[in-house]
Amino acid sequence: MGRGMSATRTCLVCRYSGTYASDALADVNHARHSCAKHLQTVERTRRRVQRAESRVRRDCTHPRARHVHGTRVAYVKDRCRCTDCTAANTAAGRAAHRAQTFGRWRPFVDAAPVREHIRALRAAGIGVEQIALLADISTSHVRELADIGRDGNPRIRRVRPETAQRLLRIRVDLANRAARSHVTATGTRRRLQALIAVGWPHDELAARLGRSSASLHRSMLSDSVTAQTAQDVSALYERLWNLLPPQSTDDQRAAADSARAFAAERGWLPPLAWDDVDTDSDPRDVKHAQPDDDLDEIAIERALAGDGVRLEHLTPAEQDEVVRRLTERGKSIRDIAQQLATTKRTVSRRRASINAA
Repeated sequence: MGRGMSATRTCLVCRYSGTYASDALADVNHARHSCAKHLQTVERTRRRVQRAESRVRRDCTHPRARHVHGTRVAYVKDRCRCTDCTAANTAAGRAAHRAQTFGRWRPFVDAAPVREHIRALRAAGIGVEQIALLADISTSHVRELADIGRDGNPRIRRVRPETAQRLLRIRVDLANRAARSHVTATGTRRRLQALIAVGWPHDELAARLGRSSASLHRSMLSDSVTAQTAQDVSALYERLWNLLPPQSTDDQRAAADSARAFAAERGWLPPLAWDDVDTDSDPRDVKHAQPDDDLDEIAIERALAGDGVRLEHLTPAEQDEVVRRLTERGKSIRDIAQQLATTKRTVSRRRASINAA
């Protein structure tokens, strides 16, 4: 049948149909078609559709990875043969063949840098299982990459570029430590001591960390703490190191003064005294380096004049001297507390210590 200037012909044997520009071209060209070739094409199409309909779709059962359908890794690891995964595997194969043809095929890279990085991570306390979890690869593969054979040669000399990138991007960082692994308590102890030195009460710090006061006290006395504790204390320190504790009530001011006095008696340093709170060497003889009887007359005179100097800004010896001089000038406990921005209870304790001396 023809419509307009075109003509369509259908073979009565193989049912092949063709549309041509005119009846004359249809009569000439339709007779030239191959029934056998057309039947082969029909059969291939039928088989392709049948295979697509019969493909098995397998969901990922990997404990960590959760492979996505439509990727080559799902085709290989999960043996999923759905249409999308099969197409992804075919495309990956064609890309590899094309790269080989043009000399750009680099399936492996040297494993030596990866091996050295794994050693550095393990030396920093990041274990093999944690490395495998962070890199999203198997634990056995990490061990194989790190191991050296009995002959002194590495067991694995080359590694996939993707695997190398996953491992090399893991930083030697406290945040990458397993939560229950143990680290030195030096930085944790110094951070807590520094916060107490600026007036944060021990019980307040424990409450903010979601721990009991006794538990936090044990952490301050231990040589090591868990990585989770170190991370929690570090995060709290970053939030509070440059902030003063709440002092809106008498009880809060008394607690802050008590914390500062407790830290001063033990020579604990405030945050600004550390260049690197984790790596600085321990100061020796802090009390001798800054003796209590070394008075700053300028600070004392400013406090006596009411020049915005708070009691917490002075050393214990300077606090006693200011309270003593103000008392000699006839100031009451309330007036001294108001001038030095502290509590009457604190001033009373200072007076008592002066009288006892």
